[in-house]
Amino acid sequence: MLPSGRRRARRAFAPAAVLCAALAAGACSAAPAHPGSAHAAHAAARTEGAAPATVEQLAAAVGCTAELVTQAEELRQGACQTGQGAYRMTTFAAAEGLRSWLAEAEPYGGFYLVGDRWVVTGPSADALAGPREHLGGRVETGAAHMGH
Repeated sequence: MLPSGRRRARRAFAPAAVLCAALAAGACSAAPAHPGSAHAAHAAARTEGAAPATVEQLAAAVGCTAELVTQAEELRQGACQTGQGAYRMTTFAAAEGLRSWLAEAEPYGGFYLVGDRWVVTGPSADALAGPREHLGGRVETGAAHMGH
């Protein structure tokens, strides 16, 4: 049995992952999958010793002001819109939370800019290029749902 805090975290991640991935995927992207990208992205984007970015900092790099949609002990999530489309920014209290979130979200497809305890989802890999210049991180593409 999981400790109560882990059960709460699992309940918090699953709905946020599904919602975020669905919005980022734009009703199921047809982009190719990159197996194992959740772990590869996290390892490549880690910056040792630096504090992770906040939802507000992530939104500023995207060029918008985030509206907070989730504020929990394990994660904070914001959303905003630009001329390029909808973005979601999620920060995590622990690296384990990011890994769990990505494992849940990537099968739904979408585009992810992944850093150290944070992720930004966007409408396309190209739409994440600008934020990546400001934030660093690595752009990953989730697996696409077929048959939609």
